[in-house]
Amino acid sequence: MATTRQRSAPPSFSQEEAADIIREATTRALSGKDPDRALTREDLLAMARELGVSETAVESVLSSRAGRDKAKRRLRTAYLGLVSHATSYTIVIGGLTLIDLFSGPSWWVQYPAIGWGMGLAFHAMGTVRAAVQQAERHRSE
Repeated sequence: MATTRQRSAPPSFSQEEAADIIREATTRALSGKDPDRALTREDLLAMARELGVSETAVESVLSSRAGRDKAKRRLRTAYLGLVSHATSYTIVIGGLTLIDLFSGPSWWVQYPAIGWGMGLAFHAMGTVRAAVQQAERHRSE
């Protein structure tokens, strides 16, 4: 005797849910593999073909990731430059202050401290501006 019950329709998934499911399944499938083995570009393209994702889409994502990585490295270098500048300022102005304290009644250290401090402030403003611009670009992508 045939069943007369209706089968429920297969569930449907949003694009975000589908991407999460595929991401989790891929993670599970790759976790059993050699953890030291990195996937190559060709591996990514083969996986994309299996899923019906175009090579152009994969290349576009790889290109944008490379751009973001390059921007992160550039910003990290800018921060390190600012830290180096601030460290130099602190050490040199501290030393000049000690020399000024022990050299007599004149008080001259404020002039190099103010001049160099203004340069350091402009350096900090430029670095922060670059960080804000990068964050805005990242949000708009």
